[in-house]
Amino acid sequence: MTGIQGRHTMNPVKRLTWGVTGLALLLTFAVPGPPAGTAAAMAGPPGLAGYAVPAESSTPPGAPGPDPAAGTGARTVSLVTGDQVTVTTDFKASVEPGPGRIGIEFLTRRVADRLHVIPTDALALVRSGRLDERLFDVTALLEFGYDRRGDLPLLVTYAGADARVQGQRALIGAGARLVRDLPPVAGQAVAVDRAGLARFWTDLTGADPTRRSIAATVRTVWLDGLRRPALAESVPQVGAPAAWAAGFDGSGVTVAVLDTGIDETHPDLAGQVTGQRNFTDGAEDDRDVAGHGTHVASTVAGTGAARFKGVAPGAQLLDGKVCALGGCPESAIIAGMEWAAESGARVVNMSLTGMDSPVVDPIEQALGELTEEHDTLFVVAAGNIPGTSTIGSPATADAALAVGAVSKSDELAGFSSQGPRLGDGAIKPDLTAPGLDIVAARSRDSAPDVPEGSGISMSGTSMAAPHVAGAAAILVQRQPNLPAGNLKAALMATARPNPELSVFAQGAGRLDVARALDQRITADPPSLSFGRQAWPHDDDTPVRRTVSYHNAGTAAVTLQLGVRAVAPDGTAVPTGMFAVTPTSVTVPAGGTAQATVTADTSGSGGPLGQLTGHLTATVSGGGSVPTPLAVDREVESYEVKVSHLGQAGEPTTGYLTMLAGLDNAHAISVPATDDGTATLRVPKGRYSALSAITSPLDGVYLTSVLGQPELVVDGDRSIMLDARLGRPLSVTVPNTGARQVFAELATSVLAAGRTVEVGTLGATFDRLRSGRVGPDQAVDGFVSRTTATFAPADAADHSYAYLLCWLDEGRMGSGFTRQVTAADLATVRADHGHESSDSSGRKLAWAVLPESVMGGFAHAMTFPLPSTRIEYYNTDGRTQWFRSVDETTGSGPEQAYLTSLVAPPMSYRAGQSYQEQWSRGVFGPTVAAPPYEHQWVTRLGDTLTVQAPLYGDGVGRAGFSSIATGRITLERDGKVLAGFDGLNGTLELPPETGDYRLTMTAERGGPATLSTRVSVTWTFRSGHVDGETPARLPISTVRFSPRVDNDNSTPAGQTGTIPVTVTAQPESGAGANESLTVEVSYDDGVSWAPAEVTAGQAVLRHPAEPGYVSLRASATDTAGNTVTQTVIRAYKIG
Repeated sequence: MTGIQGRHTMNPVKRLTWGVTGLALLLTFAVPGPPAGTAAAMAGPPGLAGYAVPAESSTPPGAPGPDPAAGTGARTVSLVTGDQVTVTTDFKASVEPGPGRIGIEFLTRRVADRLHVIPTDALALVRSGRLDERLFDVTALLEFGYDRRGDLPLLVTYAGADARVQGQRALIGAGARLVRDLPPVAGQAVAVDRAGLARFWTDLTGADPTRRSIAATVRTVWLDGLRRPALAESVPQVGAPAAWAAGFDGSGVTVAVLDTGIDETHPDLAGQVTGQRNFTDGAEDDRDVAGHGTHVASTVAGTGAARFKGVAPGAQLLDGKVCALGGCPESAIIAGMEWAAESGARVVNMSLTGMDSPVVDPIEQALGELTEEHDTLFVVAAGNIPGTSTIGSPATADAALAVGAVSKSDELAGFSSQGPRLGDGAIKPDLTAPGLDIVAARSRDSAPDVPEGSGISMSGTSMAAPHVAGAAAILVQRQPNLPAGNLKAALMATARPNPELSVFAQGAGRLDVARALDQRITADPPSLSFGRQAWPHDDDTPVRRTVSYHNAGTAAVTLQLGVRAVAPDGTAVPTGMFAVTPTSVTVPAGGTAQATVTADTSGSGGPLGQLTGHLTATVSGGGSVPTPLAVDREVESYEVKVSHLGQAGEPTTGYLTMLAGLDNAHAISVPATDDGTATLRVPKGRYSALSAITSPLDGVYLTSVLGQPELVVDGDRSIMLDARLGRPLSVTVPNTGARQVFAELATSVLAAGRTVEVGTLGATFDRLRSGRVGPDQAVDGFVSRTTATFAPADAADHSYAYLLCWLDEGRMGSGFTRQVTAADLATVRADHGHESSDSSGRKLAWAVLPESVMGGFAHAMTFPLPSTRIEYYNTDGRTQWFRSVDETTGSGPEQAYLTSLVAPPMSYRAGQSYQEQWSRGVFGPTVAAPPYEHQWVTRLGDTLTVQAPLYGDGVGRAGFSSIATGRITLERDGKVLAGFDGLNGTLELPPETGDYRLTMTAERGGPATLSTRVSVTWTFRSGHVDGETPARLPISTVRFSPRVDNDNSTPAGQTGTIPVTVTAQPESGAGANESLTVEVSYDDGVSWAPAEVTAGQAVLRHPAEPGYVSLRASATDTAGNTVTQTVIRAYKIG
């Protein structure tokens, strides 16, 4: 077929996507095990994505990768509309409309663990590009830690300088406060208090929720998100000593380091920093507490006075602190970029990264503008997420020099992000440099106890980028007038490609500064993207690209030209698929010569997919110029035309639509278009179409959730998603006085190891509709969900609730009607205790299928504590109920989750009655009933993952506490291997089998009164674990289940027994319990006394005075594994 060309536009709207009318995003999900030795570098945000090991340490790397957000129960973020979304650790969620927004519906989209919640009155502004979709990306808001902020940071761009004045006035009038001006993007950073977001939204967009608009003076409202430092014998490896020997060390050249700050007191950096600015707005002082920036700076320009000599030791440094421990605000990055360029930096190192999208974001826009205005080269880390199309922003900007990471033997680092670029398939990264186990200067403020001048080993593309920045400084010293684009081209033209790697892994190849100094030939453009040729390929039209070679030398140079390219499997492409003419050119001194490269993908046979390689210009007398090239010879794919109609039969853009693979891992988002119709190129396969369409009818917005369970794409197809196919829904319950308080409709695909879901939420079914598209047939992997919650009409009455959900496996219905009777329901009496006198309860219940306990929305039921409630659950099909209960105090960012309990999925039986107790101690460690294979303490390869709940209840449910702080320490064969603050994380282990001792400790203060200190120590043996499935380690916990009142107290002065249960982590190889001892303390652990244990009962004699009981237990199993755990203030007496 005719070639489909993609290009990247510098217009800050979007990159064009091949073969798509509009803008589509195709995500392919694989579920591989982590590459050996890189698990810590893959740890998800927030936090530094990588590991750091003291350079002086002789122990194997114990690679802590704690995620402070994981394992702490529910977290709540605010949307720009003022609505709040609460998410549990396994991405189950609830939505609370903001003040004055009762009755607003929401559209939802979930792809794997990425969740979007978009209010219907914001959808049009999102689809038109006026609102950043990340404002409704709940996963991103949590990753950025914005649940812990009292405001929401925004980045606003204006339609011009005059518009900025009017726009600023409107924003301030709506309640925003100005943070800083951002001239490079004609914008400003502002912040809005979370409590005032609903008012801000109304003032900004108008009072009528059916006609939201933003003043023309405001171009786009972006989330001011966070980027992360790109963490995961290098200087000689890139040829720096040869450059020094030639007299070039970067002297006279200024390099800006935009990072976490620089410790200029380090001996290797003394006198190197000539300017400093802090852009973190008081989040931190000027010190480098993280240590990342100091490490990067010494790689660029360390003098070696103490130990660490950088690539360009003669260069001067500008220290732009744009990152704090919590991350790097995007507005701070832009401000730092502007300052660096205006301060005379010829090179700017940005060892930071963020998620890319086909949209040109403000940082990418600023990078292009500043490069053009100041001729500054921005060297940017490619990112540390392995896999296809994972290059982070702003490395994806055209003008950026994107740097991937290789090992000391030039093998690609397992964590290094790869291309092609999202949206247009362009080649990124541009080149690679050493980034694995790089030893450089350590900031004294990141580790106050280490000796002066010490170092630390770090890994990541963060470490690769400063090698390139230093090399750029050396080239600028030699050629001071070299433009930024030529500087980038020179570094790429002299890189050393690895024939075993794709250009999407390495770009032009590994940096070689020595060659860059000597070689005078460069290529323009420095890489060649030939776009995509659509299947079938019988009639493909050859695509031609012109390459110009420039000779900066004083003598003519003859180049021999040739192309080497490979298919995705590494085999050579057929002869003739790439050709270059002429095959030899002579480039005159100071002049240019051109050659034409042709990609001819025509023919019925041959390899499919990305064909990549290098055009190599071999210099007579030695040397070569590699130019990476790629063409996408599309796999068998077809056009799928997707059209959307609203409630009145009109074309509409008010939709969220996904095509989710049933026999493949594709998840294709259908783009917004002016007429509601998009034509996509879709790989052959079986798909489900999932859609939610919101549109007005008679002045009221209605939302239809439509599903086509199976769409077979084996030829061109058309789908008409017509909101009028949606039919009303009606559910009644036995108690006629109950009112509906929650409604949800969703369609989902559970296949290929991931979930893709589209749905809608509301308070009632009044404005919701459901409809089937296509034939009524059962399709494995497709599920539709209808959820309803009813409560007493009096909002102050919390005595009962109806919790109803119907999961239709394989089918999608049109409309829904149920008259629920008492015989359809299970009745549960739920007694809820508490530990704090001013706390309240919060309960959520989700219906799940046995094979998928992740995801879903629920109504957050709040009630005073203590309380007794009657809950009615329906029990249709294979439905199980997954519940969580929180004891909370405070509200908003100050809300504290004393204890968050999560119960395993429960299968109830209709007509049966049950009794449950919640929030009764002792709150302590538990490893029972992990819902996922990677919980609670597991090993895969040589990576240990620790997520053990330390605040489970007396029944054995898993439990967490948001106000707890703690530490994890690991010993091997009697020596400390690693230790870090946090209550979860990953650690790298040596592969050999050894004896381990793992200790977790946690403390919490008010408003908690119980389990104020918890500790557990396990001993076990462990060795390398093969395969892709984590192995649970053979550990156990001890559970105490005393008979306590609702306030977790028992009478003083009594003698009695409490049940004691030893539970092993399931499927872990732990032996049966062999011995158990229990000790008791009544003075918070100052003194201990043994307690008699008989038949699983510990005998305790409580004193007559009020106080607290503390408990300690030790157990050994038949395999020799041990556990010792302590709970200070386990429960009250008196």
